Amino acid sequence: MSGSITVPGYNTANRVPGFYFALDSSKANTASPARRILIVAQMLASGTATALQATVSAGTSDAIAKYGAGSQAAIMVAAYRQIDTTGEVWVLPLADDAAAQAATGSITIGSAATASGTFPFYVGDQLIPVGVSTGDSAATIAANIVTAAAGYPSLPVALSANGAAVTATAKNKGLSGNDILLGVGVLGTSAGQAVPAGVTYTLVQMAGGTQNPTTLATGLAGLGTRVFDLLLHPYSDSASLTAFETYLSFEAGGTWSPQVQQYGVALSGFRGSYGEATALDPNYNQGPVCLVAISDSPSSPMQWAAWYGAAAASTMRTNPALPITAIAIPALPPTDAGAFGPAIRESLLYDGFSTFTVDDSGTVYIERIITTYQINAEGVADDSYLDIETLLTAEVCLQDMRIQLASLFGGYILLADGSKIGAGQKATTAQLVGKGCAAVYRQQATELWVQNPDDFASGVQAVNAGKGVVNLLMPYQFANQLWIIAGVCQFTKP
Repeated sequence: MSGSITVPGYNTANRVPGFYFALDSSKANTASPARRILIVAQMLASGTATALQATVSAGTSDAIAKYGAGSQAAIMVAAYRQIDTTGEVWVLPLADDAAAQAATGSITIGSAATASGTFPFYVGDQLIPVGVSTGDSAATIAANIVTAAAGYPSLPVALSANGAAVTATAKNKGLSGNDILLGVGVLGTSAGQAVPAGVTYTLVQMAGGTQNPTTLATGLAGLGTRVFDLLLHPYSDSASLTAFETYLSFEAGGTWSPQVQQYGVALSGFRGSYGEATALDPNYNQGPVCLVAISDSPSSPMQWAAWYGAAAASTMRTNPALPITAIAIPALPPTDAGAFGPAIRESLLYDGFSTFTVDDSGTVYIERIITTYQINAEGVADDSYLDIETLLTAEVCLQDMRIQLASLFGGYILLADGSKIGAGQKATTAQLVGKGCAAVYRQQATELWVQNPDDFASGVQAVNAGKGVVNLLMPYQFANQLWIIAGVCQFTKP
């Protein structure tokens, strides 16, 4: 007999005297999955990257070389690194669609300067100071705007002058170009941004961009088996969101399905008023998709998506159950007229939109990140997947459970419950698998990912379904986030 203890790789028929020890690492695995972020955005034809081929990003300079200065991909990498400087970031670059049109806008100078000063022109949240001298004609000022903008190669638009008119053309074609704002003196005179005397102007905001990349679904399908926790992108059109919904589906073939187990949550920004946000297609109803409503903030939706994603990723690495709130981001706030008050933010949070707040100094803070999931298959209101923290915690817990159970029972014989198993034998029962599952959950509770481990231990079910299959019912109770403290201030007048 070989005995009850199995020594891997040792020939039990051996008769040569000696000491033979095998190294078994099956109980020593303490590794956790790598946390990765994927930015999905368009590149320029001047970039060196290959469209639809995801690669790891080496930072902002690398992104400019690979995807082109001013491309969506390069802008999003730069914005992401403003918040998360250490996380692992990948980029899936998309080429402009052949049928797409580029958005255009313009600023036309209406009169000559009667005094010297600085014309405070903005593309998005980027200030472009333009020197103006007394007597400069409208055409001269327009030409100087183009010259000054040349010093900012990472702008998302290309500028050209024709007389007194300056035309801005989005570097990437598609609908996202319509979200680029042009402005003058965005921060106002209190910040020293005054238009030189005599100068008048007319702004025409960006419009006319059409057709986001139709290759998005193909790019997502080609990502392979690498796990990405967050997928950040600049799109809010129905076709693009549907592509993300399908890829991240809980149904068969989706990344959250038990056959795939790649998980992930998509996040993007939406520019528009409260009315435009609530009028958005009501069929966006998939758990792993988030939209943040940014109103008329000069910062672009793609930047907001990168900043929100970076904050979520940083928090997730610390503890996925931590509430992602009260985190400052470098966005320029919306105008006072466009700002969302408490009542509107409450409504947005019931319409599937994530929200933000702005303090008296103009600093923007993440308030809450929620998913677009609102109604279940029966057409009933459902808050199961309301908060992004629920999905991020579920991902971490399920990945950890799979790793731990593989360490405990990988390569084991499955016997009927009640079977006698000797010490050291690589065999188990469904009942023992259930106990192992409860032990892993108890460890997860010490990490503060989950709660009430005794309830889990009493409720977990493990059934030997035959043919080597154990079916588990795991009654998870994820940790909650503290969102609200409500109280009454009961005062007296002694």
